[in-house]
Amino acid sequence: MSTKTTLLFVSFLVVGVARLSFPNPVYATSCDAIVGQWTWFTKGIVKFNANGTMVHEPGNDGTWECTDAARGRVTLRWRIGGYVNQIELAPDGQGLSSTDPSQQFVTARRIGKGGMAQSDQSASPSDAILTTQPDGARQLPKDLPELMQAATTRAREWRQDAIPVSIRFTERDAPNPTMRGPEVRISFFSPSAGTGLLVTVTANDMRTFPFNQPVNWGKMPLPPVFVDLPAAVRIARENGMKGPVSRADLNIWSPSGAPPVLAWMVGDKTVNGVTGEIIDYDVTGYIASYNAQWERAAKSLRALLRYARGGSSSGNPTIGGDSAFPGPSSGSDAPYDDGSKAREAHERDAAEGRAYWQGSAEDYNRIKNGECTMSDASKFGC
Repeated sequence: MSTKTTLLFVSFLVVGVARLSFPNPVYATSCDAIVGQWTWFTKGIVKFNANGTMVHEPGNDGTWECTDAARGRVTLRWRIGGYVNQIELAPDGQGLSSTDPSQQFVTARRIGKGGMAQSDQSASPSDAILTTQPDGARQLPKDLPELMQAATTRAREWRQDAIPVSIRFTERDAPNPTMRGPEVRISFFSPSAGTGLLVTVTANDMRTFPFNQPVNWGKMPLPPVFVDLPAAVRIARENGMKGPVSRADLNIWSPSGAPPVLAWMVGDKTVNGVTGEIIDYDVTGYIASYNAQWERAAKSLRALLRYARGGSSSGNPTIGGDSAFPGPSSGSDAPYDDGSKAREAHERDAAEGRAYWQGSAEDYNRIKNGECTMSDASKFGC
């Protein structure tokens, strides 16, 4: 064998050995390397099992499937929410990242034996990430169940028993362009302390604000799974809601005479946060209270009109022989002073009427507000 041939043979041999000994690092891993525990971008831990299942603590589970073993590419399908992620293992097998340009936020780091991500043994929980989707000319927050889970992890650094009790989306329309866009505010309650914490998330950051005093934000925790905001908006529009959405609220409402209900208030529509159905009754109880106030006001007004038609500013004027404000000896069929609720209401209305026509505005307001003085009692009978 000539020297030239020998050198050529050795060159091929070296190249062949090099190719066998030094594989392309981009494809050094396979799908099996995903098995194990990972710190997830939304907080919490995702465990991938060898049987193709996965569990996110807290709150979700699903399946994973190897879609490109040579490149270490895997497809994740989540049971709650129906989300699908296309991810790829890092060359060193310690990281996961999305291959979908629209989901670049999907990342994870492998957890080592010490229970921390191998990339940073001293890393603290990262901020929650606000993801959005187009809604006309605006961006609408999505993946709010996952966002709430991440915010809960942060809130429990404040109080271990912190529970999320409400979510509010607001479209900010500030003069400063950098302060415009969607904002999600999650309210937390500490049952042991009775205090609250606000976690506000925008596209730029996450902020927390503790309230070291009693709060009345509600005491029932939101469930980990609920109808996401884009779905609630779509349902509301399908049922007649018009225009862009500038605000939406998710709460557990307790309407009078009905069990508590989880519901989105979107525009002029109420969407069941569990089933996605339109709710056609007032879950807040506001309308019933408002109507009751108007009925009380109308009752007082009728009493004043009856008094005015009597034509007298003193005593108990009568209309057609019926006393507008009869006493026990008036001969009226109105209830006597028997301590009944009806009699109390009657006397209160009568006193307000006398103060309105015989006294000053201050007298009327004082009696209307239940601040009857000794002098008022002698003048107006309150």
